[in-house]
Amino acid sequence: MTTLTTRERDRRANRYLLGTIAVVAVITSAVLHRPVLSSNPVAFWLPTVAGLAYGSGLWFLGTRHDSKWLSNLTWAGWLVVFWVLLWTKVVSGPAWFMAVMAGGLAVTAAFPRKTKPSKVEKVPLAEAQPWSGSDVTAEATTHTFGRRTVPAVTITTRDGATRFRVSELAGFFDKETGTVTSIPEQPLTFLTRVGVAAPDSVIGEATDGLPDDTLVLIDAAHDSRPAAVVSDEDAVTFEHWVRTLPED
Repeated sequence: MTTLTTRERDRRANRYLLGTIAVVAVITSAVLHRPVLSSNPVAFWLPTVAGLAYGSGLWFLGTRHDSKWLSNLTWAGWLVVFWVLLWTKVVSGPAWFMAVMAGGLAVTAAFPRKTKPSKVEKVPLAEAQPWSGSDVTAEATTHTFGRRTVPAVTITTRDGATRFRVSELAGFFDKETGTVTSIPEQPLTFLTRVGVAAPDSVIGEATDGLPDDTLVLIDAAHDSRPAAVVSDEDAVTFEHWVRTLPED
């Protein structure tokens, strides 16, 4: 039997949660529309079916193609149609609202974003060799949270050393998140990619002029410039090194 990592268990639990919320949303909508169902069922079922199709279809296409345009169109259409239906009262606006939400949640639960399985062979934490780049070094270690000890990475830059959880670094490289924060109670540091943060944010200003997708470490105590820039071959070898470490 395959043992799931904490990230895999969290993803599975999140799918169940989203699916449950979608079902509850449709049931709640039906309960709230009992008077409408008895007098004019079309006023409920038409926006509900249309909303489910709209929410699931466009949201699925948007997430699969990483299209912000489609995702924004889904949000805009959801709200515009909702207000139009409220104003015209032709059919139920709230039924449309709940159905689009349920459709988006349902398709997210049914078709989660799949990450490419890593083909890198894991190395026991105690046997992992340190990694070094031009401005930064990394060493495998552990960190204790209460009674639980987890694999971690100590990253050292010109601004000092801090720790990150291996599972969060792996999630970053799987593009589950755009920014990783160091472990609490460690010196606050961010690992991110250029282009993720807004241009007028602290990180955006600190990385201005660097190529998009370049990996950077930002020390919160010296946030006017990157503590380290990890690019080109260094970025490739660092990701490979992280993927060799056990997550749990």
